[in-house]
Amino acid sequence: MKKIIGILIISLYINSCEEKPVISSKSEFYTDSIYSKYLSEYRKHNIYLPNGFNSKKKYPILYATDGGEIKENNFYKRTLDSLIDNRIINPMIMILSHSNNKVADSVDMGNGKKFYLTFRNYEYANDIASISEDSLLKNKFKNHMLYFNDELILKVENELNQNPNKKDRYFYGTSNGAGFGLNLLNKHPNKIGTYLCFSVFGGDIQSKTWKNNVYYPKLYLRYGNKEDISLKKDAEFLKLKYKELNLYADISDFEGGHDSNKWNEIFTEMISKIFTTE
Repeated sequence: MKKIIGILIISLYINSCEEKPVISSKSEFYTDSIYSKYLSEYRKHNIYLPNGFNSKKKYPILYATDGGEIKENNFYKRTLDSLIDNRIINPMIMILSHSNNKVADSVDMGNGKKFYLTFRNYEYANDIASISEDSLLKNKFKNHMLYFNDELILKVENELNQNPNKKDRYFYGTSNGAGFGLNLLNKHPNKIGTYLCFSVFGGDIQSKTWKNNVYYPKLYLRYGNKEDISLKKDAEFLKLKYKELNLYADISDFEGGHDSNKWNEIFTEMISKIFTTE
């Protein structure tokens, strides 16, 4: 009898020590931060968790650039809540990494006028960082990519008890953020499975090495027909390159220019297709 009671006590103790899942009763959108050894500073990121998030379950994760202050009626929370609650898309997690928007340098434009560059410009655009005479700024792009690829993704997934494979990781970026994304796609093709890149600036895409034996991620790329002609040329290059490598790319233009409202519209359409419940 004593032996049976002892076994029951041990069993109850073991069960009480098991990690309980974290379950949210409603969707959440909040800001967190990590210290980056590559950037030598704390860096913020926004986290969206769907209604009913359960840390014991696995979710697709969409990583994005240009996170920021969370305001009431935020576009991403409002959009994801609506699509998930109406069962148009499956529940998902979204992570938006902040950039450093402090002024880092200036360019003399003549007539006493200056154009100010932020750290974001150096973090997102390698062609800007590489020509800097300041060693700190020159390494910003490389260090930011190491932060994003090696620190942010690992930290977030560990904290949320997620361990996705390549196909369940996604990337979203616009403008310079999309340019950074295409560099990430090219340099680290095995980390994230699908990229959504709109109105790409600063990607320096045509100078990259594209290897025949590498399975590069799926690419959804959009650019405005009223934007600079260089965006169209880069898009045409990528369309031909992906065809040559026999990989999936959905590349086309939209009516308009460099417009965040248009990007939001296309974002909603695209994730409705990619994360569909059907």
